[in-house]
Amino acid sequence: MAETFSLVIGGTSGIGRAIALRFAAEGHRVVIAGRDAARGAAVAAECACGAFLPVDVADPASVEALGAAVEAAHGTPDVLVNCAGILQSGKRVLDQPLDEDERLWRVNYRGTLLGCQVFGRMMAAAGRGAILNVGSLASFAPLSLPAYTPGKQAVRALTEMLACELGPRGVRVNAVAPGYTLSDGLKAKIAAGERNPDAILDTTALKKFVQPDDVAEAALFLCSDRATSITGVTLPVDAGWLVQAPYAHYQRGNPIRSRDDDHPQIRF
Repeated sequence: MAETFSLVIGGTSGIGRAIALRFAAEGHRVVIAGRDAARGAAVAAECACGAFLPVDVADPASVEALGAAVEAAHGTPDVLVNCAGILQSGKRVLDQPLDEDERLWRVNYRGTLLGCQVFGRMMAAAGRGAILNVGSLASFAPLSLPAYTPGKQAVRALTEMLACELGPRGVRVNAVAPGYTLSDGLKAKIAAGERNPDAILDTTALKKFVQPDDVAEAALFLCSDRATSITGVTLPVDAGWLVQAPYAHYQRGNPIRSRDDDHPQIRF
């Protein structure tokens, strides 16, 4: 069986690092791409058979250069993971600075688009491949993150459009939508008082944080031969947040009565 070659853009930390390590543990030859060379080299060393290449997904020329470097040194990837992204703290739409909106859109959406374009063309020409984008709970829900949410909803739409365009060429395109994941970014937000960990746990059905390794397992499945008939899917990995949030809010106005309420005992 031929060795699987996986490229993880944004694999230098957090979810991307977990995905790179999980793919390497599965026997993939992994290339990590990102801005932080020191962290990228460290992850590549952890992967044993890994390598690191620099890229800034906010710069189209940098992504094109990554594509040329990957193709020259490694060939066409079997798997592409677009995991580069930045978080945002909550604010109202009317208070959204345009420079922050531009920065998040350029990295979170357009960076994903560029990766899909550059490597999607290679995969289409090769007639095979799997692309995995990284969305968010914001891909499904109107979170109060007015620069982050539209970009992540656009990633979901992009995933679905590309699944249709690339499917006939033998390329599958899916996404994962992580919930509150204890990555470096979220840990920093909690430490800075910008996230309330107890309130977060209360919004999930499983009363737990998602771990980066949980997302990595879902990523491995969607990119593997076990998912050969799955494309165009954005899979939530959220400890049940998307179901718990509406369920709990509905209960507030429509409380569930116990069975004893329906059949009260007569007391004297």
